[in-house]
Amino acid sequence: MTNSYTVIKSNKSGWGAIYNPLKPKMDKKEGLRTVLFVSCDCGNLMINDLARFEALYPEKLNIVGIVTDDPLDPAAKISIKKRIWSQFPQNEHATIFQKVINSSINIGVSCYSGAVKTDYFREIYRKWNPEALLMFCFGQRIDAEIFDFPKMGSYNFHPSDLPKKVGAGTQPFQNAIQNGLKTAPMVIHKVTEIIDVGPVVGVSPQVNICLEDGSYPKSIITLLDKITSLGGWMGVALIDAIISIKESGVTGNIMNIDFEKIMPQELIDVINLPAVNDLNEKYAVPLHPLLNNSKA
Repeated sequence: MTNSYTVIKSNKSGWGAIYNPLKPKMDKKEGLRTVLFVSCDCGNLMINDLARFEALYPEKLNIVGIVTDDPLDPAAKISIKKRIWSQFPQNEHATIFQKVINSSINIGVSCYSGAVKTDYFREIYRKWNPEALLMFCFGQRIDAEIFDFPKMGSYNFHPSDLPKKVGAGTQPFQNAIQNGLKTAPMVIHKVTEIIDVGPVVGVSPQVNICLEDGSYPKSIITLLDKITSLGGWMGVALIDAIISIKESGVTGNIMNIDFEKIMPQELIDVINLPAVNDLNEKYAVPLHPLLNNSKA
């Protein structure tokens, strides 16, 4: 893929670079202008599901930019020792990072991996001109200048029971285990300057995080894979809800999505299954119904 994009580094970005596709997608005026701040395989899942949504409904969605963690640059301030990155062998970091870059380039969208609270990035962000911002497993704290910019809101996806005051911060899976929880949900909340305390927009049905014998998996990574497997489905549902509000002529944040009501039983059956110790198991859930279309 390296011959399909250019890499631009600048000392103004703090660290990282911007990866620009050699074949950017065509500019279009229609569609909800959306930026994604994501990392790891769960963030990549969201990119791919929303890219499929845009391929099916190009008049509804317009992904204009992607921002990700840079686990390779030693100058990067992404809490790498505290967050899920610390659970992966260091020799896997480059592969995980590259997946997000590749997914961005595949849809003709630039991917930025530097500091976001810089004048350099703010200029990029203003050019992207997002109407919505979705965050998933992103390692930088953002400020009001970023999260207040999108007129349809900024939303973070977090894999812990925030309504029960469990799992805020960098170690949601460890906190769930320390609290003796047998299940945990995926939560969407509005972004504020204080991490993981914004108003809750939606909570998934509970996900079984225990093995068949009731104990916990050996690796935190399997809980990351299992709980965050809902992120793509929930991302499509959130985007669809935002688009519906926008099309009605209303500007503002989504207030509530009842995922208990809208998630199909076949999906709930998957997340109710026991966790496993096999890290090759990715807990594939059914696609959102809006993506079940032969055009994509």
